Amino acid sequence: MMRHTNLGKRQQGLSTVGIIAVVGVFGLLVVTFFKVFPMYYGNFKLASALEAIENDGALDPKSKKAIWDSLQKRMYINEVRGITRDDVKMVRKNGTTTITVTYEVRDTYIGNLFIGATFEESAVINR
Repeated sequence: MMRHTNLGKRQQGLSTVGIIAVVGVFGLLVVTFFKVFPMYYGNFKLASALEAIENDGALDPKSKKAIWDSLQKRMYINEVRGITRDDVKMVRKNGTTTITVTYEVRDTYIGNLFIGATFEESAVINR
């Protein structure tokens, strides 16, 4: 004998707990995006400032002070915050000046948790 099952009583879709879990995971991803995006956007703006310094023909590549002043002005215009003079290394060798910026960015994530990233950007001036 075959048993007939009632197809109308099969579960379809998510339960309330399942919906809450999906919304929670989606919310965590949104919070993560809004915490991480500004870090990478700031690094992008720093990279564009360094690229502009590379292409600036009026800048004296032998003067560390002139390079720092130019970089500082460009970071102010691009609203790049948190980079100090200690994060910037300038090396002059064989007619080229290499500018390397290494810095770390931290932000609170949720409660006592922090999220952070370390960035390193460099530019070479061949003059």
